[in-house]
Amino acid sequence: MKAKAGNYLSLLERRYACKRFSAEYKPDKDTISYILECGRLAPSSFGLEPWHFMVFSSDDTIKSLGDLCFSQEAVYTSSFAVTILVRKGDCYESDSDFIRTRSERFPGGYGVFRPDYQPYHEFLQSVHRTEHWARAQSYIAASFMMLGAASIGLDSCPIEGFDEDALLRFLKKDEQQWLPGIVLAFGKRDEEIRQKIRQPLENLVEFI
Repeated sequence: MKAKAGNYLSLLERRYACKRFSAEYKPDKDTISYILECGRLAPSSFGLEPWHFMVFSSDDTIKSLGDLCFSQEAVYTSSFAVTILVRKGDCYESDSDFIRTRSERFPGGYGVFRPDYQPYHEFLQSVHRTEHWARAQSYIAASFMMLGAASIGLDSCPIEGFDEDALLRFLKKDEQQWLPGIVLAFGKRDEEIRQKIRQPLENLVEFI
């Protein structure tokens, strides 16, 4: 158990927000598919998997994405990048086609799923947090992708600064149906590893 825990912690220690990637590294399709699979296997609230992964792998699309991310070097120099979109709006209504389709995969199907899900959805609506909740799902998938990248020796950088409306237009996605959650840049670092700066555990934890 100690060896396994140590291996996982070493990935966490290795991962950091890389700001400049090597122009020499070009990923193959299997590498990109592996990282996407890490995201696909991430957990999501109620198992709804509300996300959609948009992959930028050509020089032209990466340049365009960098422009939309306020010219951040991490995006411009990345070997490939992924934008995680999440669904929004009426698709989360408890009687929507999206909820019906997703819920039929689970034991008992929609008939069992709806009574459990509907009160929570009504709560989200009552406090105007449905989109906040949806966007939060993208961060879960993003963390799985970044750790997956670290496990095969790649670096990454999460990007929250981007023009949401312009990004959706570039992707030709309906702003009434989709919300950009986060952008992830991937590649091999072309810089010294940045120091991991974290608070000591005792400053963060309280047992009750």
